[in-house]
Amino acid sequence: MKKKSKLSLFVLVFIILFSSCAQRRIDYLNQRKDIILSEKKPKEKKIIKFNPDQIDEFKSTDEYLTWYKKLDGPCDLVFKDKKDKKELSQEERIEDFNYLFNQIKDNYPFFGILKRQYGIDFLENYSRYLNEVKFCKSDQEFQRIMQNIMADLHNDHATIADKEYVKETLEYYSHFWKDPSMYYEFLAMNKESVRDRYDIKGVQSSEIEKKKSKKRPTHKKTSIETLTEDKAENLQTKIIQPGLGLIRVNEMLAEYELSNDMKKLDKFLKENPDLKTLIIDIRQNSGGNVEYWQDYLLPRLIGKKVSISNHMFFRDGMRSKMLLESEDIYYENIENVDLTKLNLNHIEDLKDFSYYSKDDIEISPIKENKFEGNLYLLVDEGVYSAAEGFASFCKNAKIAKLVGHKTGGDGITLGLINDVLPNSGLVFTYTNTLGYAPDGSINEEEKTNVDIVTESLNESIDTIKKLEKIEK
Repeated sequence: MKKKSKLSLFVLVFIILFSSCAQRRIDYLNQRKDIILSEKKPKEKKIIKFNPDQIDEFKSTDEYLTWYKKLDGPCDLVFKDKKDKKELSQEERIEDFNYLFNQIKDNYPFFGILKRQYGIDFLENYSRYLNEVKFCKSDQEFQRIMQNIMADLHNDHATIADKEYVKETLEYYSHFWKDPSMYYEFLAMNKESVRDRYDIKGVQSSEIEKKKSKKRPTHKKTSIETLTEDKAENLQTKIIQPGLGLIRVNEMLAEYELSNDMKKLDKFLKENPDLKTLIIDIRQNSGGNVEYWQDYLLPRLIGKKVSISNHMFFRDGMRSKMLLESEDIYYENIENVDLTKLNLNHIEDLKDFSYYSKDDIEISPIKENKFEGNLYLLVDEGVYSAAEGFASFCKNAKIAKLVGHKTGGDGITLGLINDVLPNSGLVFTYTNTLGYAPDGSINEEEKTNVDIVTESLNESIDTIKKLEKIEK
């Protein structure tokens, strides 16, 4: 009896212990299940309301980037209008001028070129510029003076923006909140002072599916020569005669804008498999986006992989550092670079620069590419920025002969910076990259020379026909 009692007691204890352990195990598994399910469950995006005027509260790149990295998505912008429109005071105009001057001093790359080509020492002109601002009598006169100051830089990227540019840039930047530098500028250009100055409405972000841009967009000019009277067509194609075709590109469109261009080009190449020679006309193309020619245009027109290496240098200004932190590129302190091995012209220009990046560009043909003939690129002084980058690449990679006139320059760059004057709301733009071509020349200074000088489209075509031994 005692044995049965002991056995029963043992069984009871075992059951209790087992049940307890089992329950703890079950509880643990249920807890893990909840954790796993919660991890798989999409994180609910927290939308932050943000007054664009708050952008001025960020006093450093790190402070802004710390805030930015916590965002789950673009902010819901709140556009408050509190200020009455009024003429700027003298103090406000001076503050705006000093802001612009200091941003240019800290970030602008071409002071050396400015002295050599135009005899202008921009920084030494501070007192003269300040006096002009002090004695101006109206906001209109102030805007004119600021435009003249920017004109002293003799660079098409350096200007006081007009209303059309501000509207277009806001619309464009609204798609790229995932780029912290673009988003910063998007917020700044939505400030009340900008909306009032340019009489525009605020713009909310409108995210689209696309890969991250490699480089920023640049100014888009409208004075372009086209093959047809239909100037709405950005890319135009034409068979000049059997075996000889021509493509006209008016501007380097953004990725989300160019699908029609590439469909048209693909159709043209498919319908003309016997093309032996192709002319690409980019005269008066003032730029846009490098993706256009790097990722879409050239891969359809080359038969093998091609590459070049440019060199880019940057100052230590806040806006330059923000741009470098935003771009998917490798850069390093200039102190760690043996500049003598790069064989650069005017190395003395780099004494006030802080950062270096090797700009490796490699382009591979797409599998569907059928054109492996000779390429000719028509250029002139109106070829600028992203279009200039295209011309420089073709020249240095030796994949096309350049025909026409020397280009406009400033094509080896990370792109355009947009900034806002604190009181007037005027938007000003400038480049921040000192770009060297593979041969060691400064692209903005030397630009890109042609292989054959011609004066017109017809002369260019006739010259190419002779070179290719194509009968008229």
